Amino acid sequence: MNTERIIHNHRKQGFIAFVTLFLLVIFALIGIAYWYSSRMNVDMLYVESQRIKARNYAQAAIESVKIDICNRNRLGNNDMTMKSSKSKYDRDFEDGGFRVTSIKPFVADGLEYKNVSHMIKGRNIGEYTIWEVIAEGYIKNSKVTAELKSLIKVYRDSIVY
Repeated sequence: MNTERIIHNHRKQGFIAFVTLFLLVIFALIGIAYWYSSRMNVDMLYVESQRIKARNYAQAAIESVKIDICNRNRLGNNDMTMKSSKSKYDRDFEDGGFRVTSIKPFVADGLEYKNVSHMIKGRNIGEYTIWEVIAEGYIKNSKVTAELKSLIKVYRDSIVY
């Protein structure tokens, strides 16, 4: 009777050890899956932050062109067309930079919007040009780039009395 009780306890202990080991393996697999999922989310967030930074650099290039357009118009220079691939708008910073790849008059349906008459109530009050600016921002470490295309409309109105 005593031997029967000892064998029964060993079977119970073996079953408990097996269930414990099984649960330990399941929890380990769940932990690994959670760790992998968290790691993937962190990687995705990092790439997204780099993409946002590259887009901000490209936006800075567009703003640089806007400032130059305003300054040139004040001086009476209306030609913004880029003539070389290396432009004065290219900037390098520690972690990235931007470059302007194209500045040209906007063309739609075969019509170039350069020095177009600006009419109000049938009267010509000046002219306008729509510039198409393409800029690229980039991040050096992660090789992430962002390209922005922007249309900038510039009015040059005459003083009407």
